[in-house]
Amino acid sequence: MTADLTTEESPAEPSSLAGFERYRRLVDDPQAFVAALERPLPVCIWAHPRRIAPEDLAARLRPAGLDAKPLPWYPQALRLPAETQPGNRLEYVTGLFHVQEEVSLLPVTLLDPQPGERILDLCAAPGNKTAQIAFRVGDTGCVVANDRNLGRMSILRRALDRLGVTNCVTTVYDGGNFSNEAGAFDRVLADVPCSCEGTSRKSSQEWDPQRRSRPGSLSSVQWALLRKAVQLCKVGGRIVYSTCTYAPEENEQVVQRALEAFPGCLEVREARIEGFRSAPGLVAWQDKRFDPSLEGALRAFPHHNDTGGFFVAVLEKVAATGRDAPAPPPPPELREEDTSRHWFGHLEERYGVSPEHFANLRLFRANKRYLNAAATGLQPPARPESHTLGMPFLHTDMAQPKLTTAGAFYLAPAARRNVVDLDQPQTDAFLHRQKIDLTADQQAELEPGHVLVRYRDTGSRAALGSLAELLVGLGIGSYRPDEGTLRSLFPKGWALAEERSAFD
Repeated sequence: MTADLTTEESPAEPSSLAGFERYRRLVDDPQAFVAALERPLPVCIWAHPRRIAPEDLAARLRPAGLDAKPLPWYPQALRLPAETQPGNRLEYVTGLFHVQEEVSLLPVTLLDPQPGERILDLCAAPGNKTAQIAFRVGDTGCVVANDRNLGRMSILRRALDRLGVTNCVTTVYDGGNFSNEAGAFDRVLADVPCSCEGTSRKSSQEWDPQRRSRPGSLSSVQWALLRKAVQLCKVGGRIVYSTCTYAPEENEQVVQRALEAFPGCLEVREARIEGFRSAPGLVAWQDKRFDPSLEGALRAFPHHNDTGGFFVAVLEKVAATGRDAPAPPPPPELREEDTSRHWFGHLEERYGVSPEHFANLRLFRANKRYLNAAATGLQPPARPESHTLGMPFLHTDMAQPKLTTAGAFYLAPAARRNVVDLDQPQTDAFLHRQKIDLTADQQAELEPGHVLVRYRDTGSRAALGSLAELLVGLGIGSYRPDEGTLRSLFPKGWALAEERSAFD
């Protein structure tokens, strides 16, 4: 018999557990569930697949006292102690890793995007899953990241720029009414708004059940998003529906509605990941009965893997619904800058970057100020109108064109001219937007004006028995030869707080 979530030792239900007693029959070990909810949540990060190997990242974090444990089921990810503040470190600021809760990695893993595919992230902000998808589909693929909240999309855009994502189009639109003129997608992720019960471990102070949506109150919104996801997915494609809540009204019940609305068109696929312990989906809740195949859905409870809570259902679209998006039409022309060769030539001359480094990039004019860089596979949908395309790359509305910080990150490893490598104290000063005194050696071959700035660190990795050099872009600085100084042009919104060090 399953016990209640409250125990004799805690007769007065803690506020952090309020509302969870309704799930007592769904949990295999209620006491372990309660104990997990009362512990701080471990921090999870994943290494940028193009910038650093996870084992090298772990080795770099170790001297700072951060014991980074690899996740057995997600090769790029590492788990850090709960009290860690990774967002203050050099490796985060420069895009060597990204912070993402462990269970939040599940939907994209089960979506399983493939190189070259066209993927829709229907509720994309704040962008963690979008970035995962972008690296999976590569330069020949395209991600359309949509969210109706413009403020949250600015957070997504900052994350993508820091990580150097060039194959993403963003749109700001109501996902439930997303235009079929966008054309069908190979795969669609519907990570929908929910009552967020599974996030209660992030901060006990932030978790207030009285201020959260009542379980089930968003089911009509969730259904609209899943219905649209089905219509926008091509036959033979995959839809992943996910939430960070325990409520069956927002999980199995919404998927059941899709199975009934599109009979014979959808099949539930087994959602299991080797190395990650999970519970099956429900086939009944209170007086409702669900399709037996929903047992194949995944429920993540905090005590199983020391994580937050999550739900994921994987649907394969096996037949047309009669209300589907058509095959993708020829996309609106992405007007490539007709002087791209000129700009690439300028960067080659200024920074000594080989033309081969630009092989997978196209430049196009985003506005009067910027050129954006786009991967070869990026194609905007015909509708809705794109909000941003690719990555801001080069300021051109000035006497000396200036790389964006994202563009500097992209070019840093290949630069051979007008590049200055900083030591640790200088790097800290640069990330705090301070002026830096350069040594004579650092100034030896610099020309006045904009220079590309990097941090270079060669150190012993005793644990791995080898030597590794870290060379990472920091951004753009302005060099004054008459003063022998470098003025940091690191973005204000990215800069570290005054009292923080990037190496603590």
